This record gives sequence, C-alpha cells and structure tokens, in this order.
Amino acid sequence: MGSIGRRTALGLGAAALITRRSLARGAGFVSAAANAEGGFRVAGFGLDGAAHFDLPIPGRGHGAAVAPGGGTAVVFGRRPGTFAQEIDLGAGRPLRNLPRAEGRWFCGHGTFSADGRLLYATEIDAAGEGVVGVYAPGRGFTRIGEFPTHGADPHDIRLLADGRTLVVANGGIRADPSLPRARFDLDAIDSSLVRIDAASGQRLTAWKLEEELKLLSLRHLAVAGDGAVFVAMQHEGPRDEEPPLAAVQRGSGIATLDDDITVWRGMDHYTGSAAASLDGRLVAMSSPRGGQVALLDAATGAVAARFALPDGCGLAAAPGGGFVATSGLGQAVLLRPDGSAAPLPGDWIRWLRWDNHLAPVVL
Repeated sequence: MGSIGRRTALGLGAAALITRRSLARGAGFVSAAANAEGGFRVAGFGLDGAAHFDLPIPGRGHGAAVAPGGGTAVVFGRRPGTFAQEIDLGAGRPLRNLPRAEGRWFCGHGTFSADGRLLYATEIDAAGEGVVGVYAPGRGFTRIGEFPTHGADPHDIRLLADGRTLVVANGGIRADPSLPRARFDLDAIDSSLVRIDAASGQRLTAWKLEEELKLLSLRHLAVAGDGAVFVAMQHEGPRDEEPPLAAVQRGSGIATLDDDITVWRGMDHYTGSAAASLDGRLVAMSSPRGGQVALLDAATGAVAARFALPDGCGLAAAPGGGFVATSGLGQAVLLRPDGSAAPLPGDWIRWLRWDNHLAPVVL
C-alpha cells in the first residue's frame, strides 16, 4: 500500500497571498475547503498545484456540480444545506447564490443535464423525505419543479450516459433538518439505489441490499465505463461487525464487494467519496476515518491498489487513468493506476483543509 506523509502546519493568511487568475485550459479541480482561520471557502487548482481561485462561501460546502463545458460550477452546502453557490470557473469569481426553497434543504450533491439546461439537486423536506429539485440555469437558476427520490435521506446523484436517467443513493437515515447532523432510529435505516426518469420523475428501478446488511447506508456513486454503478457506503451497526463498504449495480442486480474484507476493515466503517477514472476502468473509494484510498478494477471489483492518506476524502479523475485525492490535513496527491503516488507540487495546497469532495474541471 502506497504511503503519503502528513502535511506540515497550515500557513496563516493564505487567502491574502493568492491572486486570481483564469483557469488554464486542461485539467483542473474544484473543492469546498476551510482556511486556517476556519472560514469556509471554495477553491480551484491545477495538476501543477497552482491556485486558480480561493473564494468565500456562506457556509461549509460539500459537493460540486460542474456544467457541461466546464465554464461554471455549483457548490452545494453540506447537508442540511441552506445554499448553493454558482462559480465562474474561468474568471474565478462568484456568481449567483441559490437559497434553499421553503421547506427544502440541499443534501450536498447535484448534477447537470447533458445539455446544461437543467440542474438536478438532491434535497430533503422537513420529514427527511427526498426530492430532486430542478433548476433552470438559463433563467437565473429558477427552481422550476421537483420530483421524489423515492426514499429518505438522498445524497449523491448522477446522470447516466443515456442522458435520460438519473441514479440516486437514498441513505435511508431519517433526520430533522432543524437539528443538523442528528440521526434518528438507526435500526430503521431504509437505504436504496434508485433510477429515475429525468423528464417525468418516474421511478424506473430500485435496489436494496439484503436484510442482514440493512445497517449499511448507501451514500456516494461512481459510474464505470460499462455503465455499472459503484456505491460507497457507511456502516451504522456495531463496531465488531465487518461488512463490505462497497457495492456494484450491474444489469438487473446489486451486490456487495466482499472478496477482500481487509480493505473495508481498514476503512473503519466509513467511505467518504467515490469517483471513476476517465477511461472508466478504475473506481476509487476513500475513507477519511480509515486514512486510505482504494482503487478497484471496474470490471471485476477487485482491489487494484491501496494508498494511505490521513483524513483523505476528495477524489476526482485525472489524466492518465489515475486520480487526484485531497485531504482535510492540507494535501492533494496524484494516485496512479500502477500504485505509485506523488504529492502535487506547490505550498498553496497546504494552506487549506480540503473538504469531502473534489470535482474535475476541463475547459
């Protein structure tokens, strides 16, 4: 297993040292973060480790949806989120702030339609039931409708390659949005993976794990090159249990990946993010609690490589078939398919505590 050392101490006053510049054509990345003073940020950087922008946001951010073409992105507030912030990626400047709809809270993730004319965001109502909020970017991100996620506690959402089907991970953990991060009645977790027709909101198919795995909450998604949907999960059961923390939905079924239980044991009951490589042949899953990242062969589900990364969570596909991973301890690392790794150059990366998710940008 490759090993990445801990960062040096965070620098102070990082934001004051950064001058904005346009995101150069090529690979870039955007993530929510926090600075040394605890201020919440959204920041962009390149494979060379250079800063492209570092902007304040109204609260702690989570995931980001990048518009087709890469010109803008929307960063969602952490669940239960009260805002979503549009960013001009090329100019490195904030655009619109999308407040939550009355009686709805953002769940940290969203995705654009293939043509960029719609934005779909996972949201919850006051009872914890899931909806997909539908927004029109061309009309100032007006919220033009919603439809159910057909489950409680929705989290990640992806648009499949057909451009017509959304897939949503319903975490199944009910909570009161007025009590952030409180979770109730964990014995009644009702988690599911659901495919939804994006035009009508109709549920197409739903999958649940076996009853003995009901304490696994489905959270994050990665879509492989063959269309298989990989699911990263968290375990809410007893600490002496050692369940697999990943599943794959392929064809008409869903199955856990339990061939190498030592990998999931090392992730300490929790996965934080998932991403597919650009060629769709690998899927990466991270565990900030376990301090590691695993690369999985998308065709077989077998573990292809493992890396140690303390508090590592953010993942995004990088050129060459690998991934960039970020850490809450101020690191960004290139993970290669051959199992080797290299920290991105430059000191600026260490000035921010990178949050859970990283989104790739190609302009």
